[in-house]
Amino acid sequence: MKKSCTAKDAKSAKCSGYARQEFMRMIEKCFIKIIFGLVILVSISAGATPTNIPESKIVTLADNGQTITLQVNETFLLELGEGYDWNITIDDQSIVSRVPNILVVRGAQGIYRAHKEGSSTLTAIGDPVCRETSPPCAAPSREFRINVVVAGAPKTPAFEVQYAILAIMAALIAKRK
Repeated sequence: MKKSCTAKDAKSAKCSGYARQEFMRMIEKCFIKIIFGLVILVSISAGATPTNIPESKIVTLADNGQTITLQVNETFLLELGEGYDWNITIDDQSIVSRVPNILVVRGAQGIYRAHKEGSSTLTAIGDPVCRETSPPCAAPSREFRINVVVAGAPKTPAFEVQYAILAIMAALIAKRK
């Protein structure tokens, strides 16, 4: 009997049981290395092309009464100006909320992040700054309202491929044992 096998005679009786097992282990190791290399390649390529990272939006007084649509983890800057002292409320902060401890430009009221799918209303009541002067002015307050709709983050095929490859690797390892 032969001590080593080739791909051609691995299935025939020309190989000993031990040689056939060694050949199959070698093929399995090569296959696992190829799959592992593909996982790394897909991971690198997925990180190199950030197609699902949306740009931040700027919401201003011109957006009053509008609906803005965001993806999960997308942010927007609320910039309503300096003429009013704004009091902001959000009816469902589990969907969208202000990002704490971020310094924003003058005239902006904060950066807000979308957390999960759903809809929430952001309301801002602005009292004129001149009400703080002496004598106070009689200018009316201003109301600002937007509806924020959050859609799910787009799925990237690269991650689906990774999971499929990892499942194949796990099946191969389980079969081997």
